[in-house]
Amino acid sequence: MSEIVVAKARAAQEPAGRWRVARAVALKEWAELRRDSRLAWLFGLVFLLMLGALAFGAAQHMRLDRERAAAAATDRALWTGQGAKNPHAAAHFGQYAFKPQSPLALADPGVDAYVGEAVWLEAHKQNEAQFRAARDAGVGARLGGLSFAFVLQTIMPLVAVLLGFAGFAGERERGTLRQLMSLGASPVDILAGKALAALGALSVLLIPAFAAAVLATLLLADHDFSVADQLERLLALSFGYGLYLAGFVFLALGVSAFAKSTRTALVLLLAFWLANCFLAPRVMTDVAKRAAPLPTALEFRNTIAEDKNKTFGHDETHPSFIAFRDSVLAQYGVSRIEDLPVNFRGLALRKDDENGFVIFDKHFGALQAAFDAQDRLRAAPGFLFPALAMQPFSTSFSGTDSWHQYDFATAAEAHRRRIQTAASEDLIHNARYGDASYVASRDMWERIPSFDYAAPAVSFALSHARGDLVALALWAVLTAALAGFAARRLRPL
Repeated sequence: MSEIVVAKARAAQEPAGRWRVARAVALKEWAELRRDSRLAWLFGLVFLLMLGALAFGAAQHMRLDRERAAAAATDRALWTGQGAKNPHAAAHFGQYAFKPQSPLALADPGVDAYVGEAVWLEAHKQNEAQFRAARDAGVGARLGGLSFAFVLQTIMPLVAVLLGFAGFAGERERGTLRQLMSLGASPVDILAGKALAALGALSVLLIPAFAAAVLATLLLADHDFSVADQLERLLALSFGYGLYLAGFVFLALGVSAFAKSTRTALVLLLAFWLANCFLAPRVMTDVAKRAAPLPTALEFRNTIAEDKNKTFGHDETHPSFIAFRDSVLAQYGVSRIEDLPVNFRGLALRKDDENGFVIFDKHFGALQAAFDAQDRLRAAPGFLFPALAMQPFSTSFSGTDSWHQYDFATAAEAHRRRIQTAASEDLIHNARYGDASYVASRDMWERIPSFDYAAPAVSFALSHARGDLVALALWAVLTAALAGFAARRLRPL
């Protein structure tokens, strides 16, 4: 207690005196934490758990990268090895667009296991991603896997609760709170010191773990992902998790100041931890599903088919086909298709594809908007139950949320359209109308480049996670205000 007496004496003479009191309280807390062997074992276990999760994530990442690289090389060889073939037949032959894995997926895999790893690019049809890893993982996968994000979002708040639940209630039970206050330390000074100690203890765990994440990210980053961008994402993740865990520290200290005993404080905090980490996400997911329902896969495809039926496709008796044919004849000033200076079949295929582009953009855009509506509803109470905001914030900056998946799917569709357009243009300018024997050489397939995905920058993640960041900041501010209010009304027994 002597440090606090000296610090309080200086507080009357120096502007930074209150900081000295808080520092003295923090040093006292640190000394008590070091003497508690149970906390040392807990910290060691959690640290090993975080490193194990990162190692597991890195191993998974490297395995998937090897598989994707091998599959992409095989698919490219099949595409370029088609030989001489009709361009339209080649477009139907198709190829795959494989999604490169974000380096930060090793920390937070997000929705990657549930949305598919590759898109089949074929003529006249935009497909959804295939090969969902969760389908092969069994029933146990529904419980979630071990990841760095899981440890940070679930285990670390529990550590923060264990660090802070006895902060004031324990002092009161031991009779030391009266001593602290009698020495001149104000409740706010005590709160600041205890918060500094708890946050410092958490930093002992988090700083080395995030350093390991930085190292793993640097090792796994490739030409698809900018190293600078990944480091900026990690910095944003550090800030978000800092707000998330700081809120739990302040909540634990605030409840401890209100509670009459450490047992009461611990029970209340554990109840909130369970509600935040397990109950609220489940409840809000169900609420979002009911409030903003998604179409079934069959309904989605049937709706697209209904719109496609309004265009002509390969039906030369369709009214829209006849209208298109007449407009082309009028454009070139001829009365017969055979008299056109270009191949009409290629023109018709290109027009059919362009009609499809509009339809696919409409329906896949609406589907993503529905996903986004569900996500926003689910995260709405994030300032009260911060896991609801932390989860989408983490997946967004890790590049593993639905918006990053949609960006990949959009890029894959753009590549499919490039293939379709190239095939149609070749028919338009090189084939004769009615000549079913026309083929293009292998050179055409080689001229169409491999799918190359450029991942969006960190600003893309921020644009979709801004609301979650606000919720996390509000959570930290509210819990700090609660702790401050509880500390000011402290009365030693």
